Amino acid sequence: MANKDEKSSESNFQPGTGTAQERAGLIAEKTAGAGPGGYFVLYRGQYRELPVIDISQDKLVYRADNGRLITDLQKLQKKKGLEPDYHSKRQEEPRVQKDLHRLLVNLSQDSQGPIYQELELKGMQTEALLITSDGIVVNGNRRLAAMRELLFREPDRYNRFSTVRAAVLPAEAGAQDIEYVEAALQLAPETKLAYSWINRRLTLRRHRDILKLPLDKILESYRLQSAQELDTELQELALAESYLADYCLQPEEYSLVDEEEEQFRDLNATLQDPVTPYPELWKLAGFAMIFNRKKLKLKLKGYFPFAEAKPAFAPRQALFELAGEEGLLSRQQVESQDKLPIKTQQELAALLGQKSESQRLAQAVVDILDQIRIDYHDKSAPKRLIKNMKQARKISEKLGMHTLNSKQKAELASELAAIKHHSSRLLEDSPDAPPPMSHRARKLRKLRENPYAYFADAKNPLMRKLKVFFTPKK
Repeated sequence: MANKDEKSSESNFQPGTGTAQERAGLIAEKTAGAGPGGYFVLYRGQYRELPVIDISQDKLVYRADNGRLITDLQKLQKKKGLEPDYHSKRQEEPRVQKDLHRLLVNLSQDSQGPIYQELELKGMQTEALLITSDGIVVNGNRRLAAMRELLFREPDRYNRFSTVRAAVLPAEAGAQDIEYVEAALQLAPETKLAYSWINRRLTLRRHRDILKLPLDKILESYRLQSAQELDTELQELALAESYLADYCLQPEEYSLVDEEEEQFRDLNATLQDPVTPYPELWKLAGFAMIFNRKKLKLKLKGYFPFAEAKPAFAPRQALFELAGEEGLLSRQQVESQDKLPIKTQQELAALLGQKSESQRLAQAVVDILDQIRIDYHDKSAPKRLIKNMKQARKISEKLGMHTLNSKQKAELASELAAIKHHSSRLLEDSPDAPPPMSHRARKLRKLRENPYAYFADAKNPLMRKLKVFFTPKK
């Protein structure tokens, strides 16, 4: 958001002066005369219809424990040198409300959920807020911030926003009830502006570990199928926090991983797999690859530990090869040893943990994985040939004489003649057997028919980088 907007938000917004007790009295009076408002929430396991009232916008208070604001508030507190939970502990204070207003206005203008623009265009509130019995906004903080900002900027045009409609939770609703209701409303799949992947997991952890909400309530409100799904999301959060604190040396700088949800989800799945060899080393290698993903233009989805190992022995062999390239093992040790020596593991961990070496090592890991795949592809060619020939035979056994049209028959005859021609070289020790197709000829055919595969399988790392220009369209 532009600085102009931020300054405007800070200078125009003035929090209300009423106390929580005064707000509660006013809301109780209004609620007593209000009938059912057609606003339903999942409350204590059942849907309840709440009363809806009209109330002056300056009688409402932003909620600091807002799931969308977790990372923004942590960043602000760190910038200003404030204690953790500063805003939560001082929620009623005017300066805290001003901080919340500024952050919420910025969020309301997000292009993925443009609440501000919608209210600016329509000039009217179309959905009630949800508030506690003492005026704390549980759902609709962004909408309230947008309406207030528009009212302050153009009071004549947006005078409707001086009074807002709000559904009121029961007076007995406690902290757990409020957390549960917010999660059920905000984290539902149809939410207009979804929580960031980090904010979702931070809120999940807060609900489970700090507020100690019942597990079944958490699973229901977050649309999780099992406790294992909950554990997995929190493992992904812990992995991202380890990356920030231990690798980047910037703890809680969550903005650095805003775009890395898929990478940490895939990396965590690999590290939790019991068949993954040396998971601590692959965690560090994965961190280096994430850190340099954009610099090296890496498509991590195609590489272990972010994808299935191909071939299956690649993860183990790659670490041995890396240790050899870095002078930690001799060539004889790389080819003969079954396990990495403890000392070598420690030396590799120290090396992979150096951020100053991360770009070089990330490229080295990628190159080694590519080379293992290419070598395996070449060595497994005879097995693939026999497998494909058997598959072709089984298919041909099912086809009748009139199954193929004239064009297909001509193509089949041509392929069978070519197979017979080249198979004589494989089966007969005869001077009349045709020579194999030259390496150059095979490469040119591959370049012509599948340029992406041609560059992806190149043994020269620089050539492999050219594959990005021929990526198949989805």
